Amino acid sequence: MTTTEIYDRGYRAYTGPRGGLGTSMLSVFKASVQRALGLRRKFRYKIVPLATIFIAYVPALGFMTVAVLIPGDIAREVVADYASYFGVVGIAITLFTAFVAPELLSSDRRTGMFGLYMASPLQRPQYLAAKGGALLFCLSLVTMFPVFFLLIGYWAAGIGPEGVGTILGLAGRILVTGVLIALLFTLIGMAGASLTKRAGFASAGIAMVLIASGVVSETLASMDTLSDHFALGNIIALPGDFAAVIFGEEFERPFDVERWQVVAAYLVVAGVSAAITAVSYSRVEVTK
Repeated sequence: MTTTEIYDRGYRAYTGPRGGLGTSMLSVFKASVQRALGLRRKFRYKIVPLATIFIAYVPALGFMTVAVLIPGDIAREVVADYASYFGVVGIAITLFTAFVAPELLSSDRRTGMFGLYMASPLQRPQYLAAKGGALLFCLSLVTMFPVFFLLIGYWAAGIGPEGVGTILGLAGRILVTGVLIALLFTLIGMAGASLTKRAGFASAGIAMVLIASGVVSETLASMDTLSDHFALGNIIALPGDFAAVIFGEEFERPFDVERWQVVAAYLVVAGVSAAITAVSYSRVEVTK
């Protein structure tokens, strides 16, 4: 004979603070930043983000050391300027984008967290905005802050800008350039991560596309029978080219391209990436 027992455990309504859409987005943003940087996670999850951030700062330390050890006039000829440093960290930006973006987006769909997010006040655009904002913030640690670090180092070594107005103007250009480059690679990373649930596949795909864009475009642009405009397809080199436009510097690469064409290449890559993400997430089934 089988007996059945019913236990009345009771029910208590939630009496804590209730937030709206903004609170939900802020929660997703904070959790995503922590996940991207490996905070509150095992050490192995911290290795890649911290290593790529470290790589972005190493050249700045080297240039600052040169600025301290070598007389000012000579040091100015040897060390990198602020615009070209955005090109120096292109590889670090690529690695960070390839490994961190899928960790924020692909993993949510694989584990079912995306459905839980959609059960909250969040909708797809707000979810993507919160995730994108977190990735943008983290990428700024690689694109913008190393150049600010370089600015402070050059100023301390006596080869930096003089006068408050000059420093503020230069800092403003660094801020704008760093944010726009971080935005570009945020969109690229989100586009790649939106195409698969497997974070590993997404990371490999993003890295391969970025590296292939450089190899193919540089090869085509180097051919005498083809146009130098193929060089605009090198996405890894785009940060340095775009920074040269904003800072009014000469292009580092030996190709004959116009400044407006660099801006157009930026807008095309950003637009295509945003479109891929929007279309991909419009087709994602929500399982709650």
